[in-house]
Amino acid sequence: MSYKINFLSLQKKMWVNNLIVFLFCFAIIFGPAFALFDSYDYDTVANPDIGTYLGLAEFNFEQSITRKYRVIIPFLASGINYTFGGLFNILAPNTFPGPDFSMCFSFLIVNCIFMSIFGMLIYKLCKEFGASLLPAIIGLLSVLTCRWTSYLAGTPMVDSLYLIIIAATILGIKTKNSKLIILTIFIGPWAKESFIFIAPIIFFFSSINKWKQVLLFTISALIVFSFRYYLDMHSKPISGLGLDNAFNHMNNISISLKRLFSFHGVYEIISICGLWGILFIFLFKKSTRILLKQKTTFYMVIFLFVVLIHALLSVELARMFYIATPVIAIWFSLICENLISSYMAKNKNYRLV
Repeated sequence: MSYKINFLSLQKKMWVNNLIVFLFCFAIIFGPAFALFDSYDYDTVANPDIGTYLGLAEFNFEQSITRKYRVIIPFLASGINYTFGGLFNILAPNTFPGPDFSMCFSFLIVNCIFMSIFGMLIYKLCKEFGASLLPAIIGLLSVLTCRWTSYLAGTPMVDSLYLIIIAATILGIKTKNSKLIILTIFIGPWAKESFIFIAPIIFFFSSINKWKQVLLFTISALIVFSFRYYLDMHSKPISGLGLDNAFNHMNNISISLKRLFSFHGVYEIISICGLWGILFIFLFKKSTRILLKQKTTFYMVIFLFVVLIHALLSVELARMFYIATPVIAIWFSLICENLISSYMAKNKNYRLV
């Protein structure tokens, strides 16, 4: 008996397309992430974040009040380590510089998966904003090849989940996908406290009824603060649900401003785009500028302002500016779309395979 597969109908299935893009992202991310994972210093003094998240994965909640509530990725890594930790330790190299190979490798798996989902959302964003296949891939590659992508995938960090929330928010607003927006409302506060700056964008620009959003945000807040209260009652130091520490971040603004308006600050901004930033040269074309102006929505402009707030409240400017990559990827894809369209208009016999 022979079976025939209709590949045209297969490609129309969204889950197949998503899976292909996901695997493409994972294949690109995993190699550089593993190289960093296998050579990273894991100095918890220089980078206390990794000490906090590794501690949370061990269910040690006496951690920094800034990060102790970001439990989703540490718990997922802990579950993988509990299930496969013995196998991971057998594979562990003698030269691994970290404190616990199996736990760190579990973080690597979770973060590579999450960063691949982030990449998949980036690709969908580029397509939704009008990019064809090749320009959308270029927009995606501008994110996947950024130095911060491998860093966030290869180290025991939790930024990957927040990046998914960011991309899902923009995509949900663009496509009027209520389910995606509801997902961000309930998961966003667990990813990072700075979701509070994303929430107004959701409230004012998503397609969900405002009163329904009030109800959803209220339920989400009750769940989050109930967990925080419970955690505070069973751990030290007591952090006032993390609110006091959030306000203390205001002290970082003056330091961040000094760094931003310095050579180091300029370098950190440029490092986000890398050599892909050369594409901005084509903004000299009037048609490119018009296209970007037409496609850049008001909520995207507000989002970029929110990214600036993130950067000012944190002393890690480059890592915070990386949050803007969904918008930057859209711009790069549209610039390439304009260049290809212009070339094809001049060369009518040219066909893009």
